[in-house]
Amino acid sequence: MFDQILHGRYRDVVIVAPLIAFFGALLCLSVGNVVTGDLGEFLSAGGMVAPIVILALLAYVGDQHRLVRYSATLWLLGILFCLFSVTLMLTLAPVASLSSDPDSLDRSLESLPVATICIALLVSLGAGLISLVGFSRWFRGTLARVLPFDPDSHIHTIGLVCVLAMIVMPLVPLLVTGNAPFLNADLQALLGIGTEEPGSSVKLDTYSLIWTIIGSFFLVGLWIKRDIPGTLERLGLVRPTARQVLIGIASGILLVGIFWVFDDLLVALFTAAGITVTDETLVNNLFIASFTPLAAVVASISAGLGEELAIRGVIQPRFGIILSALVFASLHAYQYAWDGVIGVLLVSLCFGVLRKYTNTSTSAISHGVYDLVLFALIMAGITSL
Repeated sequence: MFDQILHGRYRDVVIVAPLIAFFGALLCLSVGNVVTGDLGEFLSAGGMVAPIVILALLAYVGDQHRLVRYSATLWLLGILFCLFSVTLMLTLAPVASLSSDPDSLDRSLESLPVATICIALLVSLGAGLISLVGFSRWFRGTLARVLPFDPDSHIHTIGLVCVLAMIVMPLVPLLVTGNAPFLNADLQALLGIGTEEPGSSVKLDTYSLIWTIIGSFFLVGLWIKRDIPGTLERLGLVRPTARQVLIGIASGILLVGIFWVFDDLLVALFTAAGITVTDETLVNNLFIASFTPLAAVVASISAGLGEELAIRGVIQPRFGIILSALVFASLHAYQYAWDGVIGVLLVSLCFGVLRKYTNTSTSAISHGVYDLVLFALIMAGITSL
């Protein structure tokens, strides 16, 4: 019966429309802060994934319906504009853009040299235009020669544009200012970063993981293109064997040792070259809420499973190890300087290779162990992030 609905003419009405309505309502509730308390935090976490899930749902339907295809493209352009706006503001005025003072942003922009504003605007626009290259049939056809995606698929076109945007947009603040926006001491003070109670991240990390799992399932077409077993296979989620569990644990520990040495060498090289490096105190402030045993375990599981599902489960099978690793590294550019981003890129490539030759479950174990060992070393005062 379900298969008949899944492949029948009323699939969009019975399955897709209610899902779009649900995630649309979730987005409205999270943006409007209608609900408070724990439920409000849970809905807010869901609101972070809602726009991209709605985009995926529209893209799947758009493969069959021209009008919906236009709607998916418009929705995508709206997401790109929001990302462009946030990126530009975090580049030009990270503190003022998040301040509750309505006049703070105007004052901050007026104090900046015109050349600085122009450079930030041009780099941001350039990043946006690079994202739109994904709409080029020639570019998709060329890329499809080495990657397993369909250059004529509307779904894959939308996915490619998103991947390109997630690679180039977050790098804009680093390119323009040389440092990550959230490594700004004034911004951290404004947001209360570094003053949180250790352990207070447990709920938010749990909520984020739940919605990341839900979102990842729908991004690969759960109930639209695939049933649950097919979705698990597409994501690379399996029950790992004892050997794979050992590989995940051992590789996670090994990578900590390798990149501990590599990061020190990279910092020394950047310092000698006069390039800004990641401030250890400021970056540790970003994670201070996870500095208890329970919070560290939850954060490691959330990052290990959630990030591997989204990056190695959703993106890598279609767009390859390198592009998925670039997405992962770029999304860390809001919190690390160039030395940190390069380190994240290289460790991400390692997780990608592990995913290719095993599965997402194994790479998630490795990623989770990697983060957990780092948290343990930090709480023991041996190292920093």
